[in-house]
Amino acid sequence: MPNFIVSCRVSASMSHVWSVFDERLLAKLAPPFPIARIIRFDGCQAHDEVIIELDFIIYKTQWKSVITSYMADSTSHIFVDEGTRVPFGIKQWRHEHRIEYINPSKSVIIDKIQFQTDYKLLDWLLFPFIWGMIAYRIPLYKKLLHQPKTL
Repeated sequence: MPNFIVSCRVSASMSHVWSVFDERLLAKLAPPFPIARIIRFDGCQAHDEVIIELDFIIYKTQWKSVITSYMADSTSHIFVDEGTRVPFGIKQWRHEHRIEYINPSKSVIIDKIQFQTDYKLLDWLLFPFIWGMIAYRIPLYKKLLHQPKTL
């Protein structure tokens, strides 16, 4: 099963990052193609659902996930979404989102992805595309989540 981790340090407190981890941020993190439209976003708590329509111009499909777990303490916020209907022949999808405390003005966002199709070749053909979808977020996280220092 292919898996990978993408992490990004941001100049913002963990609590600030968590406070803006919402539907608006998700919409801003979408790559330019395929066109993504959020159909449903319940939130990032256990049992919440997220449905995104992906528009490839000549073909539309939906990506559905459910949040299967959520945990928070003074050092991190962690939630996991698992695909219930995922395109591209993906049979299993698990995305762990972590926001971890570094210090009062810095945190790190960690995306841990695991996915699987019925065919190892398809797994590896999809790997760069899926990695790119997640890595695309790094400069956006830095820009959108930057929290100016207060004096």
